Amino acid sequence: MVVQVIQYSRFGDEEVLDLVNIKSDVLEVNQVRVEVHAVGLNPIDYKTFEGAKPLRFLSFMTKLRHPSRWFESKSSLFPRGVGRDFAGVITEIGEGVRRFSVGDKVFGTMISDPGLGTKRGALATEICVNESEIVLKPDMIDMSHAATMGVASLTVGGAFRKIELSSKDVIVISAATGGIGSIAVQYAVAKGATVIGIASKKNSEYLKSLGAIPVAYEENIQNALLSASPRPITKFLDCYGSDYVKLAFSLGLKGTAIGTLVPSPYVMIKGAQFTGPRHSTYDDFKVLAEMVSEGKVRLNIDQVYDFSLKSVRESYRSLKSGHTRGKKVVKVKE
Repeated sequence: MVVQVIQYSRFGDEEVLDLVNIKSDVLEVNQVRVEVHAVGLNPIDYKTFEGAKPLRFLSFMTKLRHPSRWFESKSSLFPRGVGRDFAGVITEIGEGVRRFSVGDKVFGTMISDPGLGTKRGALATEICVNESEIVLKPDMIDMSHAATMGVASLTVGGAFRKIELSSKDVIVISAATGGIGSIAVQYAVAKGATVIGIASKKNSEYLKSLGAIPVAYEENIQNALLSASPRPITKFLDCYGSDYVKLAFSLGLKGTAIGTLVPSPYVMIKGAQFTGPRHSTYDDFKVLAEMVSEGKVRLNIDQVYDFSLKSVRESYRSLKSGHTRGKKVVKVKE
């Protein structure tokens, strides 16, 4: 069977992406074949196909831990797929699979080591994924919205586990209206924490609607955070990078109380927590799905694109421009 996939054969901007036809993969043990209906986009997608320096740094660190990786040729990096989050229907079950059946509607994300750890991509008409990368989709959540939950569920669940978020905390979240940040805000609110969200001034009302105290990054952020907080700030989750970890330290927080989704040598030297999916568990999929089903977290889709090369390139071009409210989705199957 012929499968359509978005892939690339060199690092660069969205123009390196191509739509190609390939043969179906052979199912491995503990894998299922999924007919993809929708794919949720994440900033990690374009950072990966651009070959961003932080990801190359993480790949370098992986090679230090696994010396045999040094002998891999550059050509073995390509071609590479694009995208991680997806929702769809299982069409075939591999040997060893116990939790799922043909016809099950599922959502999930392709899990890999940090950095350039996988060549697989979700932007395809069909994918083969591990049983541990999917969970049953609740009936009340449609495919497009379900496709936004994979990375977010593991990222937020893992990050809050690592920094030990509790209902007693006052937590600051940067990029608080983005695809991950907006879910992190609601997740923390549902857990009973007081949340201060950093975003643009025009998103203040939207942040309030999510249950957060808004602080605009156009202001003197440190002073604005201290003025806005009803109690001492105890935790910080950086969903953007840049100088937000430095900001967290300037607020008097210890490294163990600071989580960031963006790796850098500075973060590691200073002792902040590079976190996210690497500290997640399988149950984090279920926790977010339950929160959405119960109305504690709402999933906002910023824009839906069709599955064409032109449209996919435009979707990533738009995602890189910033100021997204929620997630962008590519609809693969009507």
